[in-house]
Amino acid sequence: MAGAAKEVDPVAAMPSPWDPQGFHARTAPWLFLSLATLSQAGASLSQQGVAVLAVFFRAALHLSFSQMGALVSAISLGMMVGLTAAGVLVDRIGPRWLLAVGGLWAVLAGAGVARVHGYGPLLAGLFVVGMGLGAIPSAGTRAVFDAFAGRARGMVMGIRQTGVPLGAAAGAVAIPLLVPGLGTGGVFFAIAALVLASAWAFGLAIRRPGVGSAPAARLPGLSWLRPAIGPMAVGMMLVAAQYSVLTFTIADLTTRHGWTVAAAGLGLALVQVGGGFGRVGLGWVSDRRGGRRPDVILVAAGLAALASLAFGWAPASAPTAVLLVILVLMGIGAVGWNALVLTWSGERVPAWGAGQAMSWTGSAVFLGSALYPPAFGWVLDRTGHFAWAFSALALWLAMAGALILVLRRRAKSS
Repeated sequence: MAGAAKEVDPVAAMPSPWDPQGFHARTAPWLFLSLATLSQAGASLSQQGVAVLAVFFRAALHLSFSQMGALVSAISLGMMVGLTAAGVLVDRIGPRWLLAVGGLWAVLAGAGVARVHGYGPLLAGLFVVGMGLGAIPSAGTRAVFDAFAGRARGMVMGIRQTGVPLGAAAGAVAIPLLVPGLGTGGVFFAIAALVLASAWAFGLAIRRPGVGSAPAARLPGLSWLRPAIGPMAVGMMLVAAQYSVLTFTIADLTTRHGWTVAAAGLGLALVQVGGGFGRVGLGWVSDRRGGRRPDVILVAAGLAALASLAFGWAPASAPTAVLLVILVLMGIGAVGWNALVLTWSGERVPAWGAGQAMSWTGSAVFLGSALYPPAFGWVLDRTGHFAWAFSALALWLAMAGALILVLRRRAKSS
């Protein structure tokens, strides 16, 4: 009697992500992924660095917390518009041109922002910068998704997405130190120049035309995009934690716990470091679980909700070590889910439309990132206590977890 057939591990049957044989790029996998991560870090430093600069803008322009949150919303709304447009283009023309245009746009618009004065012009300038920046994550996500085709992509997408928390962490540490010497405008222009250099360097590593690119005739209607709506909605909800923490952690640590701005910047950087480890670790776990992305995203949502409650209700006298542990856990949950949502979206649609699905998911995420900081600031302005704002955030994350459970149940029954 023949023995039972052994179950094949789908991940083990794939080529190693680091095997150069058959790799779809102009460089070795490790170098390609390094350049992809650097490009994403540059875009993140420009976009999320606004949350750190907002602390200085608030003091200089005498802004409320709601207005401070609106500065982050302005560049996020610009990125939402840019990602939506880039999503239509990336599957047709490939990612290289998008990187070139996005990087050039960022440095020119950044030069304009460096010269504006006043709250209204600043909002408009940040929106224009965001429109150009939107091309960079769209092109980068598609390029990595294509280059690692046929390999376990959860971890490598997570590594590439660590560029987001790494860029944010660099901004949290460096910006408070650089503003006194360069001013807010000088710092923003220097960041924009880094965006241009990193985007163009990554573009040189991408094979042209992109693997999986399709002519417009192969993209019929939008009915094929329907399976990605669930990941879009989840991403738009979960980003509430990422951007509320990004925008208000420094304000909380300085006003309630008595930290200096520089020390609070290091605390925010620790959140981003936790997010980087979360993106890689959660991606690896999802690969080992056969690509079941929603299960791992649900864990991240739960961790973010619990950390939000712990941080919001921590007393002003809470030991520094306790706050640092909470911040790391906050980063893993509040920041670590992003790459999985994008990968989940791209894997639910035909391969020729993955770029548009992931770009539009990113666009939904940036829509959420524009909505939540002002909402968090509104609760904070009305209640006068960070605990209630973080409690509202935890409740919203619980609702996101409930949506994930519904989507997972529907996927199993279909």
